[in-house]
Amino acid sequence: MTAERTAGAGAGRLDREVREVMTPGVVSIPSDASIAQVYGAIAAHEVHAILVVDRRSSVPLGWVTAGGLLHWALHATQHHTAGQAVCEPVHTVSPSATVREAAEILVRPGVSHVLVTHHGDSAPEGVVSDVDVVRLMSRH
Repeated sequence: MTAERTAGAGAGRLDREVREVMTPGVVSIPSDASIAQVYGAIAAHEVHAILVVDRRSSVPLGWVTAGGLLHWALHATQHHTAGQAVCEPVHTVSPSATVREAAEILVRPGVSHVLVTHHGDSAPEGVVSDVDVVRLMSRH
């Protein structure tokens, strides 16, 4: 099969709904949690990013990624918070959005995770990352 034919066959996969490829649930941490707690949560849950939320309202404030934490590993961090370590803004898609729509967000500079939620005010259903899209494209 040629590369062009393979790409064409895979392109239809991008028309699937995000709910089919997202990772269900979202690991989150309050914005006033310590950097040490962020390290612990990422390690314990074996994820690449944690959603930082406001403690009172639970409004998503942004993502702390494992890569973004490298900065904090090189500096004194005992007095810093998860809110200060946010390194990616929150982008959202509906569970019924296409994987293509999520991928178009994921290719933007500085974006590695997209929050899956019905509305800005509703509880998140999951998260879609670049790895989720790659996994979908690898299926035969």
